[in-house]
Amino acid sequence: MVSALRKQREEERKGRTRQQLLRAAGRVFIQKGYHRPNISDIVAEAGVGQGTFYRNFHDKRDIFETLLEGFISGLLEEFSEMSAHPPTHVQEYRDASIHALLRMVRIVQQNRKLALLFIREAPAVDDYIAQVLGGMYDRFATLAKSYLDHAIESGFVRPCRSEVVAQSIVGMGLRTAEMWLDGRYSEIPVYDLISELVDFAFNGLEPRSQEA
Repeated sequence: MVSALRKQREEERKGRTRQQLLRAAGRVFIQKGYHRPNISDIVAEAGVGQGTFYRNFHDKRDIFETLLEGFISGLLEEFSEMSAHPPTHVQEYRDASIHALLRMVRIVQQNRKLALLFIREAPAVDDYIAQVLGGMYDRFATLAKSYLDHAIESGFVRPCRSEVVAQSIVGMGLRTAEMWLDGRYSEIPVYDLISELVDFAFNGLEPRSQEA
């Protein structure tokens, strides 16, 4: 009979192997794109056999999707604190938004080439992967809508069609992020760039009062 400890160690080993394959696939995709490499390129980079690959993933598309989903989930996780403790006034809402976005930016900075890979390659993999990427936008918009609805109900944000505003905010943010990744805003400090977006989302183009 297999002991619980042995089962645990085996699961940990499988987990390490799976992560090893994911990291190797990420490096291969960054270097060669999605369509050029084969499974043999991934297993050679990982230093394992093809049998090991197929015990963990169905095919190249499966491992690419797993990488993409993991990246998206990691970004969304940075809003978990804000979801657990919803802001109680406008300044808290603004500060929480900036800090969550800064944490997201750190993840993207650490995985800049992978983020660019997903933006450029994912829509061309197939329709399903394109839908996964599109679903990321919807997941962010759903999150933004929940924060807006909370703020409206709490009375510190004006009533609006939150589903429309949320999609607009997310679209603006993701387009800016794509341009930033391309180096278009390299002269602007990240904190200033995020603050500009958040202030626009909160205040639009209204002139600031002298008191503000």
